[in-house]
Amino acid sequence: MSAHPASSPDLAAEPARLFGYDFTVLLLAATFGFCNIAVFYGLASHLRKLGIDPAWQGVVIAAEPMAAFLTRPFLSVWLTPRQALVTARAALVATGLVLPCYMLASSVPALIAVRVVHGLAFVCLVSAVMVLLAKTVPAPAAGRAFGLFSLSALVPYAIMPPFTEWLLLRVGGEAHAYAWTALLTLPSLALFVPLGRRLGRDSFSEEEKRRPSLAEVRADVSRPSIALLLGANLLLFAGSTQIFFFLKPFALSAGGLDPALFFTVCTAASIAVRVLAGPFYDRLPRAAASLSGLLGLAACAVLLATTRGEAAFLGLAAVYGLLQGVSLPLLNAAMFLTSEPRLRGMNMNLMLFMMDAGYTFGPLAAGGLLEAGGGYAGLFTASACCFLGSAGLLAPLALRELRSPRRAPKRA
Repeated sequence: MSAHPASSPDLAAEPARLFGYDFTVLLLAATFGFCNIAVFYGLASHLRKLGIDPAWQGVVIAAEPMAAFLTRPFLSVWLTPRQALVTARAALVATGLVLPCYMLASSVPALIAVRVVHGLAFVCLVSAVMVLLAKTVPAPAAGRAFGLFSLSALVPYAIMPPFTEWLLLRVGGEAHAYAWTALLTLPSLALFVPLGRRLGRDSFSEEEKRRPSLAEVRADVSRPSIALLLGANLLLFAGSTQIFFFLKPFALSAGGLDPALFFTVCTAASIAVRVLAGPFYDRLPRAAASLSGLLGLAACAVLLATTRGEAAFLGLAAVYGLLQGVSLPLLNAAMFLTSEPRLRGMNMNLMLFMMDAGYTFGPLAAGGLLEAGGGYAGLFTASACCFLGSAGLLAPLALRELRSPRRAPKRA
């Protein structure tokens, strides 16, 4: 593939080009990055073994995602394709260096420092990969591309917990397991070497190397389509994180329901629909299909509060995962297609920032609702309202899309 801007992937018309070296390497790099996050599923247990006060455990755990949340908006604007590859490589090196530091950190200040550095390295890696992805994905394959790319965040959470348990038996202790996972950065660094010829600093036009001005950023996020998609993504994640974090206590209080199996079934369904239905994503009206999925998610959230019996519970998990597997990738594809090509990387990172915000404020709102006596029925109703609000924001885009003969989001 030529590095000359005139042959940018934005002009590509063949979805088959999606599976070139560039896209595959970026997909693997993001997967390795999420593996280095998923390995921390047992961090609370590690903190208890260190004797960390329970009041500080949440602070230590939250330090990593909070670093990402606070940094992502600035990275979204600062990162251009010119800096992205260098930033991704530096982030991989930083990740490889910080993971062994968990063996040295045993106090609250040390642990917070390590978590913050880890969070900064992670957000730099994923944000840089997203900028490069925006230059690699051919527009006709956007739905399929983001369906596959979203697997980079799902698959690690399916494979890393059992792998970590296997590793713990051989290396002794969570901190040692975290250090060993630093080795995952090595294949990513090796795979990145050939990308310099195609996605390095000299591979882009002067316009692509230029950072957007503050006026351009304001104009971009003020466009109705951009603002609606960002808001829809925020509400989608606010609703889904409320279910994610509070499903276990609900299931245990209901009796006879297995929350772990719910998420296993949900994740399997979400992965399956992305893999099996991915080729059809780009034949669908993206905003309209995502809206339909959101309406289904709202129904699932309402039904959760009244579901009794393992079969119904797991059936609902499968439907919930399937609908997530449709809504999320197509929402990202809609943002990709409605964005100006030069600003696609920035807008895709702003979508990730909305995800960060949903993960931050969704559980906070849910906790406040439960504290006020809303109960799990009220909590899941609030989640349904988030999904409905997200669908409502997509409605104008979906209507315009369905009226368009090409069924593709126009820039507005």
